[in-house]
Amino acid sequence: MNALLGLALALKLLASFEVPAGTMVDGTPFGGVSGIDYDQRTGEWLMISDDRSDKARFFVGRLDDKGLRLTRHVRLRPEVGERPDAEALRIDPLTGDLLWTTEGDAPHGFDPMVRRMGRDGAPKETIPTPFSFRDGARPNLTYEGLSFSPDGKWLWLSMEAPRVQDGPVSSVAAGGLTWITKLDRLGKVVARYAYRLDPIQAAPAKRGDNGISEILALDDRRLLVLERSGVEDAAGRFTYHCRLYVVDVRRPSEKRLVLNFDRLAGVPTANLEAMAWGPLRNGRRTLVLMSDDNFDPAAPTRIVLLGL
Repeated sequence: MNALLGLALALKLLASFEVPAGTMVDGTPFGGVSGIDYDQRTGEWLMISDDRSDKARFFVGRLDDKGLRLTRHVRLRPEVGERPDAEALRIDPLTGDLLWTTEGDAPHGFDPMVRRMGRDGAPKETIPTPFSFRDGARPNLTYEGLSFSPDGKWLWLSMEAPRVQDGPVSSVAAGGLTWITKLDRLGKVVARYAYRLDPIQAAPAKRGDNGISEILALDDRRLLVLERSGVEDAAGRFTYHCRLYVVDVRRPSEKRLVLNFDRLAGVPTANLEAMAWGPLRNGRRTLVLMSDDNFDPAAPTRIVLLGL
């Protein structure tokens, strides 16, 4: 417990800024960022967009305290007829390939999947996940979080919200029950852990939700878990409430709060969906989070840099 609390006390805000709405990359709009990862070999950041048009893509750029400098975008190559809903992106530490998740494209018959691709967006393989993961899954509430273990031997996969058979989704009164799963590199299930979500963080005038928006391995047994709650007001505008927890899989029911972003002074709340380790800074880890703007000009992409 002391190690977990020590982690919370060591968190420090390094920078926070917005990417201007309307930013273009090679004639393509930047936005919808749902997953990011840092390439230690090149110093570049990769950011995948959940744009469900025929222009599914990830962006490449460089990031520091002063801002994000985008250099190019790469088109994904989904299956014929599919409009994927990309939600997470990770660089394989052993091969350099890219793994990404899609929450599926139910109208066109495509399930949630974990896929491997090259740096050019060309598909390589689909990593199999058991049918039980997808059975009863609620639309747009599936494979939201993805992380390699530090040594690259294992893959962590999280469901955003409960399947139907797991019980109700989160409400203002109570949090739902979802799953975080440990897989080997071939997709074989090693272990599954039930995870109790928080309740919705405020009473919505219309819609409201709460779920896991990203996970990140801290070491061989601990994960950072990012929960995101969206609350819609009477005018149809959403306010977001995000919290960062640390979970030891030996005691998965004992999640510990690391940071409540509502209380991060000087940083407006945002729809945080992407999270990744950055480069070392004075021998310390950096943590980067990025929001999904949903291509809304009134909600530009926000980037938050933290130090551990």
